[in-house]
Amino acid sequence: MNHAIWKYAASLLTGAAVSLLMTRFWGPRAPRWGFLDRPGGRKRHREPTPTAGGIAVFLGFHAACAVVFLPPWPPFAGQLPMGWWLRMIPLTAGAVAIGAWDDRYSMRPWVKFVAQFLLAVGAYLLNLRIQNVLGADLPEALDFAATAVWYVALMNAFNLIDGLDGLAAGIALIASAGVALTLVFRQAPGDVLLLLGFAGACAGFLRYNFYPARVFLGDTGSHFIGFTFAALALSTNSKGPALAALGAPLLAAGVPLFDTLLAVWRRSVRRWKDGAETAAVGRADADHLHHRLLRRCEGRQSRVALLLYGGTAALCGLGLLISVFNDRALGLLALAFLLGAYTIVRRLAWIELEDTGEALLQGMTRPVRRNRALLFYVAADIAILSGALWLTAALLGDGGLPIAGGSKKLWFMFAPTDIALPFIALLLFRSYTRVWYLARISEYASTGVAVAVGLAAAFAAQAIGWGEQASARRLLLRYLFLFGAAAPGITGIRAAHRIVEDYLARFHIGRRAGSSRGPRALICGAGYRTTLFLRTAHLPREGGARLRVIGIVAEDEAVKGHYVHGYRVLGSVRDLPVILREHAIESVHIVEDLAPENEALARDAVRAHGARLARWRFTEETLETGSRAVSETRPGTDGAASTTPANRAAD
Repeated sequence: MNHAIWKYAASLLTGAAVSLLMTRFWGPRAPRWGFLDRPGGRKRHREPTPTAGGIAVFLGFHAACAVVFLPPWPPFAGQLPMGWWLRMIPLTAGAVAIGAWDDRYSMRPWVKFVAQFLLAVGAYLLNLRIQNVLGADLPEALDFAATAVWYVALMNAFNLIDGLDGLAAGIALIASAGVALTLVFRQAPGDVLLLLGFAGACAGFLRYNFYPARVFLGDTGSHFIGFTFAALALSTNSKGPALAALGAPLLAAGVPLFDTLLAVWRRSVRRWKDGAETAAVGRADADHLHHRLLRRCEGRQSRVALLLYGGTAALCGLGLLISVFNDRALGLLALAFLLGAYTIVRRLAWIELEDTGEALLQGMTRPVRRNRALLFYVAADIAILSGALWLTAALLGDGGLPIAGGSKKLWFMFAPTDIALPFIALLLFRSYTRVWYLARISEYASTGVAVAVGLAAAFAAQAIGWGEQASARRLLLRYLFLFGAAAPGITGIRAAHRIVEDYLARFHIGRRAGSSRGPRALICGAGYRTTLFLRTAHLPREGGARLRVIGIVAEDEAVKGHYVHGYRVLGSVRDLPVILREHAIESVHIVEDLAPENEALARDAVRAHGARLARWRFTEETLETGSRAVSETRPGTDGAASTTPANRAAD
């Protein structure tokens, strides 16, 4: 028992002590060899700072490994023998060399990627690979691909997250401690020794790396940390319970991996949308998780680091629960996925969602030849009807029909009517001649009616064909299910542009990174004009800022507390003084015509609060006089350059 305690203490303390001393030794000497990170660009530090401190973490980890393997300790159970350490020495040295070269000479992204891939190939050849997933052995080609992706992803993940003082090293410390705890519950105490040594090396370096940092980790350290954590996760989890073995290391590295996924998504969409070199996937930006949190935390780096430490600790705790309750692991993962998806959509991924939405809008509004749009909708409708037919056959089976041969034969028997007749109905309802991104609600409704008419005709044809062989009630149930599966898809694909546009206007107003946050706006009016106003509310306005619509006030007391156009009606015009104060409103926009007494109340309330009052309405301007006079109707907007009375701010 005493030997066991000393082993764990020796591994942890040796890693921490060597890393601490080597960081202190390296800091003053790094600039002599050119390892100096100068401020500028996206970098937040103000003074030149020594970099490549990952060398100290590298030495601390291997010193801890030496303490584990070289002394004559009593035998201990684990999957990491001395041979594993001897294979790791050249591989981790390679990771340090790649990072050090990048710190000193700045590699091109594709050169760095090739070097990372070759290092992953070396790990695979030395048998540091995935081998199996969920208890099933992988084919050799798939094992090679998955192993390469795992190593390259982890190296880049820790490289990308290393944007604030102490962030990458602290996350690696917590992640390795989390995986070590899962190994304790899986009866692999020997492997915990190396994870403790790795955690100690990160902790020793963190003493000089936490804000304000005196030495930076650099690509030298991020590559070493990413590669080492990837190798430890694979080597220590290969024989554990299937779901725990897969989930624990993924969750432990969840923060840097998630940041990497967001970066690839964001840059790919911008590359597609802008088609510019500045939007290349490998080009750095200032929209990583730590950058976003830094903007919200008013530049307090230590607070951002602690928040992300907490996120990593929470994910490690979930991994620990999966290891303890492996029989309930699937339910835990499902719950975590739902909570994570909600957090991602509402709090973290709004930049990527907005970029994707704008790219979709750009693609859907780009002028195309009529025959191309026609072919797209025809192909989409046939695919949706076919999919709905397959789904109906798979879920309802023969529905009491005297058919032998399964769902495949059922599909072929119903396809001629269930696909052809709705398609003909869509043609008759002129669904393929409309410009859908400029369509009205009634046009979307007519598409749903067309699908219903087509399927009703198909039901009639099939009922006549089957005669007394089939139950009319079961046949009707089948077509109701088919309509429920097909109509939303056919209508939804046409309404996609409006859905994306409304989403951008509703949830992402004023959130664009790099632009000033727009004023907190309140809308006066809940009529149809408000719909037009909101459709353009997400567009940049004065100085590049966008409106942040907080809510609506209306003259009709009956709609108070309800949602109109996706926004909550906060009250009536008479409630304006309280609403302006409670919601810190900066601008009020009169969109609908108000009664004179209500407009006077609005003016007085806005003037007393010190906010800005503007009017938005349509104006008509005569362009010529005489028999050939031309009138033009256009919307008046706040902040417009026009000098017509309707466009001037009311106050």
